[in-house]
Amino acid sequence: MGNSAALMGRKQSQQATSTMPFCDCLDGSDEPGTSACPNGKFYCANIGSEPLRLNSSFVDDAVCDCCDGSDEPQGRCQNHCKEAGAAALAALQAELAAFEAGYNARD
Repeated sequence: MGNSAALMGRKQSQQATSTMPFCDCLDGSDEPGTSACPNGKFYCANIGSEPLRLNSSFVDDAVCDCCDGSDEPQGRCQNHCKEAGAAALAALQAELAAFEAGYNARD
């Protein structure tokens, strides 16, 4: 494995890898999780909160889009996924409580 579908069958040098910061494939498959390709995607694991998939143009743009800060250089963003996850859970619980109250009021 290791070779992207766009590069399969093409003769490559020993030094060519999928981690080089150049977009060789139109679909961006040679640079997953980087900002090298304009149509690429970046995956934020956001442990403790909800995972997120960003356009690669949001990577290394000085804006902390991932609550774990993985879209920016290390140290630029604080990891606030635990707090974000807790807030999302509280919002869902409030929505469920409102739904249940409305459902019970029908009886």
